[in-house]
Amino acid sequence: MVSRVMYSLGALLCVSCILGIVFLKTRVISYSGYKILPSLASEVQVYFDRYGIPHIEGKSSQDVFKVLGYITASERLFQMDLYRRLSQGRLSEIFGRKALQADKLFRTLRFKKSAQEILRLEKLSEQQVIEMNAYLAGVQAFIDEDRLPLEFLLLGYKPDPFDLADIMAITGYMALTFNEGINGDIFLSELQEKLPESKLNILRNGDKSDQYFFKSQKVVLQETLKKVNQSLQQVVDVAPLLHGSNSWIISSERSSSGFPLFANDPHIGVSNPHVFYEAHIKVPGFEVYGNYLPLVPFPVIGHTAHSVWGLTMAEIDDFNVYLEKINPDNPDEVMFKNEWVALKREQEIIKIKGEKPYLYEVVISPHGPMLDKTNKGIEGKNLSFSWSIYHPDNNILRSLYEIPRAKTLEDFKLAVSHGGAPGLNVTWANRTGDIAWWVLGKFPKLPDGVRTDLVLKGWDGSQEIERYYEIDENPHVVNPESGQIVSANYRPQQPEFQHFDGYWQPGGRYYRIEKLLQNREKWDAQAFMQLQTDISVPGYRKYKSQLLNAVIEEQLDDKTREVLDIFEAWDGECDKGSLGCTVYQVWNFYNTKFAYLDEMGAEGIKVFGKTADFWHAYKTLLFNLNHPLWDNTETNRVESGGEQITRALQALTKDLTQRLGSNVHKWRWGRLHTIEYQHPLGKVKPLNLLFNIGPLPAHGGRYV
Repeated sequence: MVSRVMYSLGALLCVSCILGIVFLKTRVISYSGYKILPSLASEVQVYFDRYGIPHIEGKSSQDVFKVLGYITASERLFQMDLYRRLSQGRLSEIFGRKALQADKLFRTLRFKKSAQEILRLEKLSEQQVIEMNAYLAGVQAFIDEDRLPLEFLLLGYKPDPFDLADIMAITGYMALTFNEGINGDIFLSELQEKLPESKLNILRNGDKSDQYFFKSQKVVLQETLKKVNQSLQQVVDVAPLLHGSNSWIISSERSSSGFPLFANDPHIGVSNPHVFYEAHIKVPGFEVYGNYLPLVPFPVIGHTAHSVWGLTMAEIDDFNVYLEKINPDNPDEVMFKNEWVALKREQEIIKIKGEKPYLYEVVISPHGPMLDKTNKGIEGKNLSFSWSIYHPDNNILRSLYEIPRAKTLEDFKLAVSHGGAPGLNVTWANRTGDIAWWVLGKFPKLPDGVRTDLVLKGWDGSQEIERYYEIDENPHVVNPESGQIVSANYRPQQPEFQHFDGYWQPGGRYYRIEKLLQNREKWDAQAFMQLQTDISVPGYRKYKSQLLNAVIEEQLDDKTREVLDIFEAWDGECDKGSLGCTVYQVWNFYNTKFAYLDEMGAEGIKVFGKTADFWHAYKTLLFNLNHPLWDNTETNRVESGGEQITRALQALTKDLTQRLGSNVHKWRWGRLHTIEYQHPLGKVKPLNLLFNIGPLPAHGGRYV
């Protein structure tokens, strides 16, 4: 009887799996044969290569963009709708109240309304609008077939039609994920009220710490800290962050092919599906192969027969937080340039699945939206923000449209001149041999001496934007004598651009790329691939030397000495089989924890850890072992950096022994450093088994 029951259950399970697979296959378009789409003027041919990438060719751009929209929707419709909802503050409609904090933040950011305002100004070309509408018609054609992907069935809804403002609002999400000011400015200003100047300054030291490594080369209330990043964490649960990137170009004189050689390595948070959609389209007179953001019909990275381009985060500061003074006698007024002026108020209705709608008010000062009612707000302080994404001439979509069509340097400069935010390093080359880097964005000029990494005074006019820099004033390089251009989220190296403030990432990647390119005269594609997958920690000899010299040997037991021997033998590589990289990475974790914890608290470290200054300050501390930040203020004695670094070594030994076992020769980096391609619904078990890929051991690491 038992075996019969087990057999019956097994048969039922098999039948269920087969039916499930058959059902899921009905949700997917056919990759062969013929398809009739409404209103196509002529035949369009589509070829899917062995990677599943569509190659779309037709007689008119309108037809090709319609097919691009249809195919993209057939594979990414849920992702497209999710990004639309994210950027517009509409996640609660499908996920319920748990997404409300994110919705409140994004309603305050006004991405959809800003897009509608730009559309009213008619900044897009007629042909661009035609192609965007054709793309949306293709998306709608797939929706109308009523073969919605599984995610819609699980969540029980059907997507609304998309419009042009939806496309433009997606670029707001892109800008937000690049934005460090929304964390850093507020956080450092709160610390300013708690820490002495000696401790605060090292946290604002920026990229000056790179001098120790590459100079030979060219607090906050606990409740506030708990809240400060809830909204963005809900963003991460839905979509990966776009953060970081490398790009470099070699001129035709230094390329074995006789043409410029180009590399771009976007450090995009991984997900399933990936944030980029890869496709190739061809019509008479125009052909482009590129990577597209969901719902945006123009590639952000790509190449044509005559040019290639890519991007990294520029990191120039285009976001400023202001402290406002509200009129105590009239809460509808704010002081601006020493006069009381009216606040603007907008009423928002946030629909919540299974509940009554939530009424939410967005308040706007002369600087921009107020953060008071979001989780970026701080009790007792009225904060607003000014951001280049609201610049009336911010037309990032026009830049994305024109860059693939740029054939000359003048075309390229004109194309990048339209965008306001996000600020991007755009690297570019053409087949005639020109190579260039130009920063896209509208960047504010403030009065001399005003540092924008803290909250600014919003009431007396002394820290207001004077003007925005013109495109010719933005950092750029054209056909340098060195025959190479490097972009890695780092401070522009040219003297004429040193006045720009920014959230410059640690310089290790920039200097390593620059050095390796200089060490070889002629380059080919294979050598570029080796450089792009480099897994050496830049400046590791300096890190290694400083850590070893700081350790107090007499405080070590035999086990900790064994771990130290592993680190001493480390070659600086962070491959997944490395033992030394494991010790290095976990040691840095405990060093920063012991240095920052008493001043910031655990939540503060999480917030500060998302900024570039986290690593800049740590590098400086390694060379200042008597700095007061090393001291633990919660004890009755003064600890030195050497003591804390030794304590961190002991802590990592205990930690890794518990997690990886007592045999230090099995502490391989890939056991800790894994990658998982997560779907938004795969964050809930057991849906992770259906939607996610991994976790898998991975090479690399932060700042590698």
